[in-house]
Amino acid sequence: MIHCIGDSHAAVFSGKDEMVPAWPEQSNDTLELFRSYRIGPATAYQLENKIPIIDNILQLRVNKDSDYILFCFGEVDIRAHLIKQLELQKTNIESLVEECVDRYFRVILYYKEQGYNTLAWGPIASWHPSKPYIGGPSYGTCRERNNATYLFNQRLKQRCVQYSVGFVSIFDKMIDEEGITIPDYLDNWEGSHIHLSQTTMPLIIQSFKENNFI
Repeated sequence: MIHCIGDSHAAVFSGKDEMVPAWPEQSNDTLELFRSYRIGPATAYQLENKIPIIDNILQLRVNKDSDYILFCFGEVDIRAHLIKQLELQKTNIESLVEECVDRYFRVILYYKEQGYNTLAWGPIASWHPSKPYIGGPSYGTCRERNNATYLFNQRLKQRCVQYSVGFVSIFDKMIDEEGITIPDYLDNWEGSHIHLSQTTMPLIIQSFKENNFI
């Protein structure tokens, strides 16, 4: 079993095109391979603050010997914070991404060192202008956000390889040659359009299979 712990982006692993309830209410998941857990509007940067909630999920639901835990965070940081901080701090996006990922990875490594089979899910491509997001803060253009997402995934994958943590992503399959998101992969919820739709599940399954996690 793969236990997918994240912000609202964990919802795709429920197998349904709808938002899952926030823990401790349990999701009515429909896929045999996954269990989804939404722990609220958490960021990768501040994930250490959510350790008590993650501990509660693991203690109640996860078999350390046979299950995987998949960490699913980062889209919120990219959309709502990193590009904003780029403008405020007058720095470069590479250093901001590196700091964010390294703080995030400390939590992932914390659980790996406890003996859990840990995986990291690469943040997905950002919302497309044809399906606008109006549910909260967002900075930069689609291409700028996707550039930050690319850098985030590259850094996260690098850390995963360094510490033998599994990494899974479909980001590269979600963008065109110009770095713009293919909107068909995004949800159709009114005002949202920042989450994956179930049309991506074959791509998700394929990515897990290619990495020998299922």
